[in-house]
Amino acid sequence: MTQIQHEQREALETFLQRFFGTGNGVWPVLDPDYRFKDRTLPFVEALRRGDDAPAVLPRAYTDRDRFVVYVIAREPGERAKTAELIRAFAGPTYIAYDEQVGIQPVWLDPADPVEQAIRDYAGERATFRLETGRTLEHRRNLAGALELMQRTQARRPPRMWRVAKPIGRLLAEFDASLSAGAEAASSVVLDHLEAAGVTAANLANLRIKRLDRLGRSEELLQLPRLADVVQQDLPLPVREAILNAVYAALERPLVEGDLPAARARLEEQGRIVSALLDTAGGNLGAPALSVLLLAATIVDDLPVLRRLAEAVHGQDRVGALSPLLWQDAQRVLAEGDAAAEPAADADPGPQIAADDTPPAEQSVGSWPAFLAAVAAGSSQGAKAIEERSWSAWPPPADHDAVLAELLDGLENQAAEEAWGAVGAFIEAVGYAAPAGLTAHAFVRNAVAFDRFGPGDLAALQALVEIALRAAPSAQTYAELLDEIGAYRSRWVSPERAAIALDFVDRLFLAACPDQQARSTLAYDLLEPLWRHQGRLNEADLAFAKRLSEEMDVPFSWQERAASDGDQESPLSDIAPMKVLLYSLDEAVLTRCAEEIKQLAPAVDAARSSDHVGSAQLRQKARSADLVVIATRCAKHAATGFITQHARTQHIFYADGSGSASMLRAAVTGLRSAAGSR
Repeated sequence: MTQIQHEQREALETFLQRFFGTGNGVWPVLDPDYRFKDRTLPFVEALRRGDDAPAVLPRAYTDRDRFVVYVIAREPGERAKTAELIRAFAGPTYIAYDEQVGIQPVWLDPADPVEQAIRDYAGERATFRLETGRTLEHRRNLAGALELMQRTQARRPPRMWRVAKPIGRLLAEFDASLSAGAEAASSVVLDHLEAAGVTAANLANLRIKRLDRLGRSEELLQLPRLADVVQQDLPLPVREAILNAVYAALERPLVEGDLPAARARLEEQGRIVSALLDTAGGNLGAPALSVLLLAATIVDDLPVLRRLAEAVHGQDRVGALSPLLWQDAQRVLAEGDAAAEPAADADPGPQIAADDTPPAEQSVGSWPAFLAAVAAGSSQGAKAIEERSWSAWPPPADHDAVLAELLDGLENQAAEEAWGAVGAFIEAVGYAAPAGLTAHAFVRNAVAFDRFGPGDLAALQALVEIALRAAPSAQTYAELLDEIGAYRSRWVSPERAAIALDFVDRLFLAACPDQQARSTLAYDLLEPLWRHQGRLNEADLAFAKRLSEEMDVPFSWQERAASDGDQESPLSDIAPMKVLLYSLDEAVLTRCAEEIKQLAPAVDAARSSDHVGSAQLRQKARSADLVVIATRCAKHAATGFITQHARTQHIFYADGSGSASMLRAAVTGLRSAAGSR
């Protein structure tokens, strides 16, 4: 045995001693005389042999009746592969999971000695925590399934892990899921992209965009090799995402008027920000623009300051910036100009334009041209998506009929390509003036091409919301609802209950020009859930009952979610707790808060739909025991503000923009927060 192998063996044994130490009663400190050791020994031996399979290690908590099995991916890049193996061998038979979200890695608690041992051992490898029923039979069944998984995988010859969808379609689904606010779905699609062979640089860009949307600034800035990433030629949205994350650390001193403190905090990120000073400021939001202005004043980079100042003046955005920061930038510019006056006759050198984007890259400048370019597979269309050029154009509603006609007239291949623009369309429309005809045309595209993946379904729900908000005629309304209902058998299931309930919820909230069409779709979407109501979780069952009554669909629902003896205590028993619900859809906030009050009367649910941070939002975030965020069309200034000021670790994201998605996230969060008390 070499020295390296000897050290690896010692490290493994140290990990095993820690894992089976304090907090784990399944095989206390690997005692060779422990009479139940044979149940765990196969998993330990597989790990010691170094089998080509995920590590599987069981745990019985010593302070409560809870049994879990940890599954650790063999390699850092095998998150999606490991999740698929777990699903294939343990699946819904032995473990419960949301099929729409998939089987996801978990956050490991550093205060838990067992989970901290895994953190130290696994490093960047994904870890899954699987739970089953509390009976001995449940536990044996799960352990047997995972032991079979290990044996089978260890005996297979090495092979490439492939996914069926092409990378282009996965990228479109990722953008759509982000725009539609499907947090968990975007994570699933990101795993599929990694398995499909997307380059490390592109994966890093996608992760940065996702973390920015979630407002997770600290996590973004702690990404491995971020300092190397910023040295590349990054798309504008990725640059802005990094600058947004830096701004989170500067916001408080800027608001309090402490410019030296803001400068000091910025200098801590100096290497990252200095590499981004050449970013064009015209299309940046105020947070990113503020970081660049402050950085340019620190290093006295007058050309950059002039360029940024011209962009601010040209778009009349002085009021969006910190007055202290703007005044300081003007001071540095004035001093620089004064110092340069004696050399007025000297050659000024090359001048930097107010917008440093080459004119040749601006050939796609409107929604009709953009959609046509994307459908044609043009590099200009791809560039506009990557750079978010559409954010500077008049809204899609200005070209609604033209865009819808263009979409409906596309041949198969062009229609397939056009779906790549759906994320941009959803984000551009937001909750402002709807482009109902275009949204309906995208819906037709989705059902025609069988787009029912996790991210696609969230996009489909957002498109229906846009189309209904445009007040369609009775005929158009009926056609839209019929198109959704015709393919329900392909995606409505108890595991995808939240998305189906979001559709019905939107039917209830929207104006109804055809009562029969509405009742028919509500029945068609609720009926599969009613037939399998024993498989619904408590949040989905509660909201299904509410919608059934509101939509006058006469199904008889059971009183409580089914239990096989391993259900936790009712939500009504949860002790007093404060929850912050954030969404730009105020109707969703109201309905979710009402349902929480029904399920957990002691819980106080505060609501916010602010676009930017405020003293009131800061107080709500700080006092909350649980934060639930719907990210669809959310402004980074608000989501980042919430995550920055929240004092709780319990921050959950709705996997969609409807009331059911938010309620499901809230109930999951309530269980988690209550369990940690």
